[in-house]
Amino acid sequence: MSSKRFSVSSSSICTGENLSEMSNNASVPTSASNTPIAIDDDESPLETNSDPSLLPITSRHTSAVWSDFKRKRVGDVIKAECNHCSKLLAGGSKAGTTHLKDHIKICPKRVCQDLRQTRMFGTKKNLNDKNDTMTLAPYEFHQEDGRRDLAEMIILHEYPISMVEHIGFRKYSKTLQPGFKVPSRNTTRKDIMKRYELEKENVATLLRKAKGKIALTTDMWTADNQRKGYMAVTSHFIDNTWKLQSRIIRFLYVPAPHTAEVLADALKESIQSWNLDLRLSSITVDNCSTNDAMMEILKGVFPYGSLLLRGDFFHMRCCAHILNLIVQDGLSAVVSNGVQRIRDSVVFWTASDKRVQRFEQVAKQITPECSRKLALDCKTRWNSTYEMLSIATSYKEVFVVLSARNNLYKNPPTPEDWEKVEKICEHLEVFSKTTLSFSGTNYPTANLYFPKICALRIAISGWLLSPHDYVRKMADIMLQKYNKYWASVNGLMGVATILDPRYKMALIRFYFAKIFDEHDFEIEVRRISDLLRRLVDEYGSKMGKTQGSSNQQDFDLGSSSKSNEETFMQEFAEFLQQDKDSSHDISDLDKYLDAANVPLVQDFDILNWWKTNGGTYPILQQIARDILSIPVSTVASESAFSTSGRVLNPYRSRLLPEAVEALMCTQNWIWAASKNCGEFKDDEYAKLVGELEEGFETCDIDSGTSGLCTE
Repeated sequence: MSSKRFSVSSSSICTGENLSEMSNNASVPTSASNTPIAIDDDESPLETNSDPSLLPITSRHTSAVWSDFKRKRVGDVIKAECNHCSKLLAGGSKAGTTHLKDHIKICPKRVCQDLRQTRMFGTKKNLNDKNDTMTLAPYEFHQEDGRRDLAEMIILHEYPISMVEHIGFRKYSKTLQPGFKVPSRNTTRKDIMKRYELEKENVATLLRKAKGKIALTTDMWTADNQRKGYMAVTSHFIDNTWKLQSRIIRFLYVPAPHTAEVLADALKESIQSWNLDLRLSSITVDNCSTNDAMMEILKGVFPYGSLLLRGDFFHMRCCAHILNLIVQDGLSAVVSNGVQRIRDSVVFWTASDKRVQRFEQVAKQITPECSRKLALDCKTRWNSTYEMLSIATSYKEVFVVLSARNNLYKNPPTPEDWEKVEKICEHLEVFSKTTLSFSGTNYPTANLYFPKICALRIAISGWLLSPHDYVRKMADIMLQKYNKYWASVNGLMGVATILDPRYKMALIRFYFAKIFDEHDFEIEVRRISDLLRRLVDEYGSKMGKTQGSSNQQDFDLGSSSKSNEETFMQEFAEFLQQDKDSSHDISDLDKYLDAANVPLVQDFDILNWWKTNGGTYPILQQIARDILSIPVSTVASESAFSTSGRVLNPYRSRLLPEAVEALMCTQNWIWAASKNCGEFKDDEYAKLVGELEEGFETCDIDSGTSGLCTE
């Protein structure tokens, strides 16, 4: 009969099974052999290795390590020969196997791993690739990696630290990786603090490498479960790749009372702890008297020479908060009673499940096309009031019907209330859209806000011609508030607009011609233009001073042997050079303004344009880096409070302030680093941020004003 032959070798597959060698005289193997085996259909004897020095591996050799070794006689001594590198080790009965196991771990030629120590890995060429490539690769479990990822999971998703002691979690972890020893809550807390220190150093390195100035936003928040006040401080800057970056640098506990002096000391300590004293460009805060006093204190702390235009841009007011003040004043002056009656009606019909069901039943019969649910506003947030009113007006007939059917429903809105509210909501739609743009967590650069603010100003002026007295009254009050706050903010936005190569001075002149008369038009255009020219002079003088100081030092060293005439002539030569440099800087600005505007495109990347073309205008490039990084709202700091509300939930109410700061800051840093590394796409990141900010609602403490809550 024909025979069939196949080979089995431990060098091709290492399964960890106990392999054995045949004796060269044995006709039948005692176990699996490392040498080819012939199997015949007629059960002929097995072929054996003819090497007389090989010794059999008997039933006494039970260790799995013998699958990687042969027993071999070398002279009068028994050795164990490695199947991979042929190294000879002690193999006698008294030698044991520990040294053999140690060798296998470091054997340089042992490529094949035990199948029990390998796993299937899915790989993708890029994030958008839908096809996984499965590969079998070596796997080695590390307890430290598991603890690191566990701490990161708790930080990112705000799980309670005590979850590591939950029976269900320990059972689940044991199922996933039996070798993982779940740490205690104290060990996990230490791992979190260790990760905080590591990420803090990474952020410090990122800030040190950034070439431009750093802008800050800050706001206050009170934890409901602890009744403690916390200050969030967020840094904003453009990194060396010209990407807009934002990092929370402090989330510190501030003891009461929260006076201007206390807040100023806390903010100063935060700035100095990150060594940002000489790199500040601006601090954006909400509008309240406490913040105004705090900024006056801080303005005297930091050197004028390090601030833009000696502090002209140091105190920036939150534009989103300004919009809130403008609309709140306008609404309270004309429809405060009507708004309160609508608010009371919403409270009444959402007070219980039975009333909600009753309202929905009537609404389906009268207004079947409306599917939105009633929403109660936050009184300190005008945009939530606008949403409440816009929803309620779509159900005005339902409120009228229910007022006749339910005796408990008293003081419903009057027909005059509905008429005023409907008309005012039509006018406030433009404010709603602008507020949403100001309130984005991924805030755009300041150049995009100028057209929106000017459009608001033109709209309010148009309302003064309304046939309705209450609309004209509201517009007049809003215009007064607008003119009170927007002068300084317009300066920043105006400079940022000029630095937009699509707009330059043209957009400034276009909008100001619609807003101001001929006399004021020239004054306002010149004011914005002069701001930029002063910045060019300031930046140019700093660059020229650095170059001129070394030249002056060289002159001083050799001036003693020269005549007065020679001295004056050398000074005159330096004067000419500096004058030439100054003229060159100004001509660069004029050349930029005289160059043709970039075509208007919707998704224009202004930072990439300055990165690519800034070499032609080096001083303007540096100004653009510093100005475009300044945020016009405090939303970046306020958005931290939606996270902190979950971090300090009832299950975490005993967290120390140091732990709260570590959790808050580290979460922000990890999310930001993950986005920059491309671990998920921008839309996925936006979705994650949206989930984190769901239900965000916050109020300032001890200031008499409210923090703007933004979604």
